[in-house]
Amino acid sequence: MNMQIILPENISEITLGQFIKYDELLQRELDTKNFNRRKIALFTGIPFKDTARLRQADYDRLLLQIDTALNTDAQFTERFTMHGIEFGFIPDFDKITIGEFADLSQHGLSADTLHRLMAVLFRPVIKSTDSSYAIMPYDGTEEYAEMMKDMPLNCVNGALVFFYSLASELQEATRKSLTAELLRENPPPNFSAISVGTRRLKNWLRTTFSKSRK
Repeated sequence: MNMQIILPENISEITLGQFIKYDELLQRELDTKNFNRRKIALFTGIPFKDTARLRQADYDRLLLQIDTALNTDAQFTERFTMHGIEFGFIPDFDKITIGEFADLSQHGLSADTLHRLMAVLFRPVIKSTDSSYAIMPYDGTEEYAEMMKDMPLNCVNGALVFFYSLASELQEATRKSLTAELLRENPPPNFSAISVGTRRLKNWLRTTFSKSRK
């Protein structure tokens, strides 16, 4: 089989869209050979039907490289360029709007909503200096959610770590500001939803990456 194959070397060369499809693949009941062929097709661009013609040595090498990329960390960056647009992570969470907070609470609890969560956390940069930047005011996720499926996975993972830490801080601040009795009777729904959701998402990411090693 003679074709040029581009393989990801680390998670910065894997897109969120690929990872969403990979999660869908993990949910299917497939035998090992069929699963691995579809995995190779997803991350290399080789048509699925052509994966049956791979030499065993190439098949093993491709699977090893894909698993290595999925499990190799790459440094989080708060800005990245995609489709000619520079996107930046929310620079100041102290100034977060009600709309942003509501959508952060709603999205991101499963793989198929991660692109919407990222469309809240990352938006086009409209002003930039050597030490700071400003992003487009928030107006919902419709315009950029689908585009976020092309963003690099290292930015997704870094954002989730930050988001998880933020949720924990918000929950702790809320706990300190209310009495234990009030919390039992009327728990703050937004903060609780974020904390539980991101914890579940973090565990889901860990479980998913562990599966890819097998």
